Amino acid sequence: SDDGESYSGLVNLGNTCYLNSQLQCAYHVPYLRKLILEAEDEVVEVEVEVEEEVDEEEERRDDDEGGECGSGDASAIGENCAAERPASCDEEQPDATDAPRKRTRIRKETRRETVPISQALRALQQSFGSLSRSTAGTTAVLCRALGINPYLQQDGQEFWKLFIPELDFPKMAELYSGHFVDYLREVVDDDEDCAGEEKKSDEDATAPRERIKNEPFLDLSIPVAEGGGSVESTLAEMFTQPELLRVSEGNGWRPSKGSPKVDAHKGSSLQLAGLPSLLQLHLKRFKYDWDSGETSKINDCCSFPRELDLSDIVEDASSGAEDDAIYDLQSIVIHKGEYGSGHYYSYVRPDVNNDRWYRFDDELVVEVAYEDVVADAFGGARRKRNRSRGNSSADGSGRSGVVRRRGLFRLIRSLFGFLRPVRIGGCNYGYGGRSSSAYQLQYTKRSDASKLMY
Repeated sequence: SDDGESYSGLVNLGNTCYLNSQLQCAYHVPYLRKLILEAEDEVVEVEVEVEEEVDEEEERRDDDEGGECGSGDASAIGENCAAERPASCDEEQPDATDAPRKRTRIRKETRRETVPISQALRALQQSFGSLSRSTAGTTAVLCRALGINPYLQQDGQEFWKLFIPELDFPKMAELYSGHFVDYLREVVDDDEDCAGEEKKSDEDATAPRERIKNEPFLDLSIPVAEGGGSVESTLAEMFTQPELLRVSEGNGWRPSKGSPKVDAHKGSSLQLAGLPSLLQLHLKRFKYDWDSGETSKINDCCSFPRELDLSDIVEDASSGAEDDAIYDLQSIVIHKGEYGSGHYYSYVRPDVNNDRWYRFDDELVVEVAYEDVVADAFGGARRKRNRSRGNSSADGSGRSGVVRRRGLFRLIRSLFGFLRPVRIGGCNYGYGGRSSSAYQLQYTKRSDASKLMY
């Protein structure tokens, strides 16, 4: 790149583009990359139970020495004990020929043990190391460690959700882990004046009954609206617009067994404590048609911002710092093609403090403008005025044919990745053509930027 940085691609081993695109997004978060490369076996102290055989007579003698007779200097022990124990000729003496009786007892002790990192994490270290040492890294060792068939295509988002737990690396999982709250909350009409009744005071108001449940997530799945939409509006609908369950409409909520149904709000909410350092948004572009039994891709436009401000969506945003609910776009995973087939690649901004973007398409790495990212990632087509329409020659000079041939040449070149926009029928498509669109977005929390992007 122009700033002197060197970026490497990843070799596609057959159909491992879904893996390559996700790894590039993770690798270019410096803090996460450092965590993975420096992960090592951990030495921990553990308490274990140990069985041992003891002589009952010795154990009894040890117990006696621990009492009052055992106090004082060693020379006085025999005298004191003899004085306290009256002599008796009838006292039975142990038979020297009898074997001492033994019993098994359990004692606890602390030991130091080595806990090795997982095979998957060790293999990921090698893949990340290959990215830093060569022009094209490889995931061959990682695929073997995970038992991945490199010729079998997988869904990129589903793979990543299974991959993070498989690493068994809590420090990495914590960066992606968040939670939201699902709730059912009784509707209490204590803020409306009833006819002929006095409005209730805050002291007299009845607290609404509710049922809440924390739902953990590694990413948030956002439905893509047919006809177009935006990430901001969909998130607002998901977390600020609950469904009203009315008893009069045959719904309602029963707060407890045997109690009557009541009107209630059913919804979800986000809170600051549930926002992760790395927020991944999964754009649900595949839909299932129950009538035809087929699954198809929604490639309509779904816009998203470089700066995602959740202040109006998070319930307790006012209680935190200014940047606690603000995220910056760091990377995008693109899916090109239709359901069940296609190709994955990614756009990455290695430093969220500037606007330099790179396209990582397996081994090929190219710096691009953000406008090219948008053209490729939003989905659908951005209509622009076709300036060539007025250039046709009425005298048969063939000028319009030159324009058509140039358009065909541009289309052919785009298939090999040499051209940014593709012009088809007056529409501008991105690098991947008419079937490319963002499938996963990765944002970094601005308040954690100094740690994540150091």
